[in-house]
Amino acid sequence: MTQEMKKYNYLIIGGGMSADQAVAGIRSIDKKGSIAMISADVDEPYAKPALSKKLWVDSNFHDEDIDFHTAEKFDATIMLETTVTKIDIKNHIVETNTAEKIAYDKLLLATGSTARSLTGEKSDRVIALRTKQDYLKIRKFSGNNKHVIVVGNGYIGSEIAAGLIQSDTKVTFVITGKRIFDKKFPAFLSEKYEQRYLNAGMKIYHESKVTGYELIEKGVKVFLDNGDVLESDGLVLGIGADSNSSLASDAGIKVDEYGVVVDEHLQTSIPGIWAAGDIISYPDKILGQQSAGHVRHAIQSGLFVGKQLAGEVGTYDYTPVFYSWVFDINWEAVGKVDSKLKMYSEKLGDEKFVIYYFENDNLVGILSWSSEVNMDHFKEMLKKSPSINDLQKVLEIQKID
Repeated sequence: MTQEMKKYNYLIIGGGMSADQAVAGIRSIDKKGSIAMISADVDEPYAKPALSKKLWVDSNFHDEDIDFHTAEKFDATIMLETTVTKIDIKNHIVETNTAEKIAYDKLLLATGSTARSLTGEKSDRVIALRTKQDYLKIRKFSGNNKHVIVVGNGYIGSEIAAGLIQSDTKVTFVITGKRIFDKKFPAFLSEKYEQRYLNAGMKIYHESKVTGYELIEKGVKVFLDNGDVLESDGLVLGIGADSNSSLASDAGIKVDEYGVVVDEHLQTSIPGIWAAGDIISYPDKILGQQSAGHVRHAIQSGLFVGKQLAGEVGTYDYTPVFYSWVFDINWEAVGKVDSKLKMYSEKLGDEKFVIYYFENDNLVGILSWSSEVNMDHFKEMLKKSPSINDLQKVLEIQKID
């Protein structure tokens, strides 16, 4: 006898924070519709930012504290360690790596991104941080004054390096830039930022690339392009991530250079299929067509799209803010933040700054350095796209050379 095919009112592909919030959005309107989530992860949805931040610096905060309990809280079915291999858009069916076919009324793609890694032998001592299980593996080769090499000058690399050194771990940080975040921050802030790492005792290799690694007894040997060879108890990679949009593309859903193309309702080119989070190319009301791999965007787009699936009609109007905090420094930014642009600084107090970025003499990005100014205020400024002269009339801003 052929087993009856499972069918759900709402089917979500992906198990991250967008997926969790989509379930919350659906349940805020539809209390009874059946919901299923298909996730490649071994864990139910959890708060990912904590993997590189709070879990390392708060001894009273533990890995179980980041769990959302999505299935229990919202009466949803979650299929873990499962991937979708094909979407049959005509018949509203997906196929999985377990050869199961699942039918749906409405489908959400929230497949997120995959962390980039290095070519080499796979090991629990070489981790491209992305998941809760990755975090737990790093815990095993860190602490107790062990030595960890961190590679990557972005959010994950800078945060996990700071977290590790505050968790009784010796850290060597390998970055391609002249300083930490030199491609985003003006030099004087990049220097302040990096000095905090140096004060903590971190060894930093600048303008360096890892060309390879090999496993040694109880550790890892890392090779740099300048000929240096480093040894450590473990290697952590924060070298970026690639959007998981191939499933959509293979199904005939429109994809562009930014990701899966959606409209202002986050609906894809195929009726009945929506997308949210890292993978979407969407029309931002302030910044134009773009993608955003930031947690606040994941949360906001997930919650919004869940409501859309459940019948609400609205326009996604959240302009993403990206942020980070390490040691005693916190910053937030919106728009195009690039140190190659014209930059002007506004000092609001001791160690409090706002940096304004201009392209063709018009405002395109803002960095808030511990300024405590509401980011909605800066979004309104960006929306008006003032010139340098316009801002100088109302703010005391100084050109950064």
